[in-house]
Amino acid sequence: MKRFLALIAALFVLSFHIQSSATVLNPENSQNQDGSTDFTENAEFSTDSTLELEAEGAVLIEQETGKVLYEKNKDEKLYPASTTKILTALLAIENGNLDEVVTVGNEANLAPRDSSLACIDIGEQITLKDLLVGLLVSSGNDAALTIGAHIGRIVSGDPDMPYNQALDKFYELMNKRAAELGATNSHFVNPHGYHNKDHYTTAYDLALIAREAMKHEVFREIVQITYREYPDWNEVDKNDPTKKATRYWVNKNKLLDKGSKEYYYPHATGIKTGYTSHSGHCLVSSAAKDGMNLIAVVLKSTRNGQWIDSKKLLEYGFEHYTMYEPLKQGQVVATTQVSNHASEDSGALNIVAAQGFRDVIAKEDVAKIQQNIEWYYTDENNQLHLEAPVYKGQVVGKLTYSLNGKVIAQSELIAERGIERKKAIIDMITPGSGSRTSDNTNKRRHYSWIAAALFLFAFINVLFYILRRKRRRRYILRRYR
Repeated sequence: MKRFLALIAALFVLSFHIQSSATVLNPENSQNQDGSTDFTENAEFSTDSTLELEAEGAVLIEQETGKVLYEKNKDEKLYPASTTKILTALLAIENGNLDEVVTVGNEANLAPRDSSLACIDIGEQITLKDLLVGLLVSSGNDAALTIGAHIGRIVSGDPDMPYNQALDKFYELMNKRAAELGATNSHFVNPHGYHNKDHYTTAYDLALIAREAMKHEVFREIVQITYREYPDWNEVDKNDPTKKATRYWVNKNKLLDKGSKEYYYPHATGIKTGYTSHSGHCLVSSAAKDGMNLIAVVLKSTRNGQWIDSKKLLEYGFEHYTMYEPLKQGQVVATTQVSNHASEDSGALNIVAAQGFRDVIAKEDVAKIQQNIEWYYTDENNQLHLEAPVYKGQVVGKLTYSLNGKVIAQSELIAERGIERKKAIIDMITPGSGSRTSDNTNKRRHYSWIAAALFLFAFINVLFYILRRKRRRRYILRRYR
């Protein structure tokens, strides 16, 4: 009798435990349906000082995030001059094969003779990558037109398309791609930036285009070149007729020129200059320092102001901002001891971040950032407490970063591995029980029904046993009266 009662009690407790565990381990109760956590944007940046810039339009952005750190008339429509070639290069990289040999056609003759040229020749065969060097280093308008016609034919699918139609196709592509990047206040009618009243952009639009171009290694490589010698296609060396004449492609970006004591900037990494009488002096520049990459744009500045303005913007960014990364994806945030774990398991569990957090932050705000952890499973002291089974990736909490009362980032905290629960009676009599910590809720409900059935079966057996003993006792009493 005592053994029957003990079995009933054990089955009842086990059934209740399984049902409770199934509820706790249901992923829908502890995380979003898609398992993701949305990051919120930082508070808007505020400039604590005003830079004196000669440029009519200017902007400074952080390259990785695209966030604006400083601006002056960033959305004013202005003429971009040869900074247009950043977009031309981007489209060539995205749509062309840089190793392909391009035959220079009559489109190159469309370049105005008073504009900057790479001095390429009609009929010359040159790789697309070398054309990009002539475009970005020598600022060749003839190279821009050759690239435009080549890419126009590629995107149209017609290699024999006349150059004027191919160029029109390229201009359509320029405006379409600019709009895709968010450069919606721009309009382009040529691939080089020679003045046209219908060809314009803004400082911010150019920054967006430059940011996309800088994602490509070949672009970053070319815009740092300060000088390149390239053999001429037709002409021979006057001093040695057996050799080709040399073309000299020189980058006019003085931020890269170590010989320019006044304007050289040791952290500069590119990008492109521009000038016409209508646009004034323009410069899109980039620089890297202390793990942060910046892009500055100045439009309609002066001859010296383009360098001074750009250095002021870049130095402002490095002085006032930093790349803040307190949390990486998969980083261990806490370690806990899981209770009711399998005997062969230590029960030690790392809690890791499901998402990382990396952003540009004002240096003065870093100390103000607050970190808060909310645990979803806690003990009476509000401390993290987990009971096996635990499945890998189970959401057990949330980490939040706040600045001035506003949430700037969140990350779910998840179990780094699965931990099986300690085996009980049900595991011994139910095949496969407890073999996988990630079993779904339906399987646990199945075990619960088995436990309930066993409990009912035992209860009926005990009831029959008691009734049988009562009948037997009455029979004995009647017999011996």
